[in-house]
Amino acid sequence: MIFDGTTIARACGGELVQAGAAGPVTTDSRRVPPGAWFVALTGERFDGHEFLGVVAASGAAGAVVSRAPEGWTRGLVVVPDTLRALQDIASFARNEFHGPVIGITGSAGKTSTRVMVVEVLRALGNVHHTQGNLNNHIGLPLTLTALPPDADVLVVELGMNHLGEIDRLQAISRPTVRLITNVGAAHVEGCGSLDGVSRAKQELFDGAAEGDVVCVNLDDPRISAMPVPDGVRVVTYGSGPEAAVRLTDVGVDPERLQTRIRIETPDGTVRATLDVPGMHLAINAAAATAVAWALRVPLESIGPALSRFQPEGMRNRVEHVGGVAVLDDAYNANPISMFAALTTLASLRGRKFAALGDMLELGGEEDHAHAEVLAAAILAADQVWVTGPRMSQAAENFPSVRSFVDAEALADALVAALAAGDVLLVKGSRGARMERVVERLRAARRS
Repeated sequence: MIFDGTTIARACGGELVQAGAAGPVTTDSRRVPPGAWFVALTGERFDGHEFLGVVAASGAAGAVVSRAPEGWTRGLVVVPDTLRALQDIASFARNEFHGPVIGITGSAGKTSTRVMVVEVLRALGNVHHTQGNLNNHIGLPLTLTALPPDADVLVVELGMNHLGEIDRLQAISRPTVRLITNVGAAHVEGCGSLDGVSRAKQELFDGAAEGDVVCVNLDDPRISAMPVPDGVRVVTYGSGPEAAVRLTDVGVDPERLQTRIRIETPDGTVRATLDVPGMHLAINAAAATAVAWALRVPLESIGPALSRFQPEGMRNRVEHVGGVAVLDDAYNANPISMFAALTTLASLRGRKFAALGDMLELGGEEDHAHAEVLAAAILAADQVWVTGPRMSQAAENFPSVRSFVDAEALADALVAALAAGDVLLVKGSRGARMERVVERLRAARRS
């Protein structure tokens, strides 16, 4: 969408000091398209107001600020709080959109599920969706303000690290279809406990309005126990007979590194083959099928759409490096996603290596969670190698687990140990930067 100064001021209740032409909204002073409106966000370590000179030189149409700059000659809207202004502009954009809006959250699998949902809903027209990790209090508003005029469907991820954040994001985006993938030990530090994580995720269901659809994962006891508001349509999915959309068969082909899936709906059977291995991906496919079924997507289009699924970024991506099958799952990690990745590794053929980094933001669950993951890893892999203070501390109780001072040292040892036909899983939280292992392997194989 594009916004002129008058519209921006009306949307966020700001003072229109100087009118400006219509343009897109941005918060990145390094990449201001000519004719855009720059929202000068502030934080503990940054202040967008310091870059207004750069913004003007980029040809911006105007700026949304909390402090009026001297000598500014472009459009200007002054507000008390620029973050709140950005979110209010996003709410305005959402109000202008009248198609279905799908909101997805969960402790693990929300990005893969979002990618699948986008694919199955392409049958309804043009789908605008979250890009990358733009799923927080800044990223979600930017997704909404970027809505193109020809969008028919909107799919957004809602991330969080504390109570109340999902509530704010769902209030801005007002999803008409709401989905929680699962609840597990992720962001425990910010939510206080696993029960706190569950309450934080439940905020997505709590905000549902009459007529909205809530997709409930019956395989997750915390989600199946969540209350939903009156007047909401409930679509259940899972692997049990009581699920309306039921996952009835899943298998991993260890040679082709594919996942075969069969899902039963009230209207018939969906079959798909994913070009990546992962038993856990099947429940994500069932979730996407539940969304598609709720929105009356033609049944015959769902299977082919799921089969087009490709992982986004460093999430369960398969890469062959010098004859080694690398499962690059380095983007992030928590206990749920670790166990899922290790289950996938165990299902494959060849000598198996697990290169694992720390899991972060687990609060009081930290020691127990790392120990549990390593116990599972030594059953799934022939060799378990770890780095990071948390993994290394847990490894002290597992004599067969090798610990390394950093990811580079771990990678150097892998270069010497790996051979054609081996399988390597690389996984850790974002802060562990386990992608350095994969980068080092690539460089070594090229040299």
